[in-house]
Amino acid sequence: MRNGQTPTSGERAEALSRLVAGIGLAVGVGAAISPRTLLRVYGVDRREVTGAGAFGWRLFATRNLYLGTAALSGQRAARQAFLPVQILDQIVFALAYRTRAIPRPAALLAMTTSATIIMLDLLRRAAERP
Repeated sequence: MRNGQTPTSGERAEALSRLVAGIGLAVGVGAAISPRTLLRVYGVDRREVTGAGAFGWRLFATRNLYLGTAALSGQRAARQAFLPVQILDQIVFALAYRTRAIPRPAALLAMTTSATIIMLDLLRRAAERP
């Protein structure tokens, strides 16, 4: 923002991009550094995450760390990737909810987190349009 004036659409887009990347990084860091804590936040018993689930959790952390870091460094492709990635996450979380692969409250919280990122990214995309 310039001297207390209303931010330009470019400034809004940049701020939203940083917010989306920051959320992705926070989840990625949590999943990488303290997966037990993040699992607890989402209501998942860590003993239920074994084998393929544990591997998937590490992939999830790696993806979020990469995308968040790349987006914060200004890589447009990374910023553009948030929306399609989150749409795919919605499908995974909806399936997890339906099949009870994880506790339903955990799936709903994951869907809510992802939906928040989708909403913020759609606002960013709108701010980027002339």
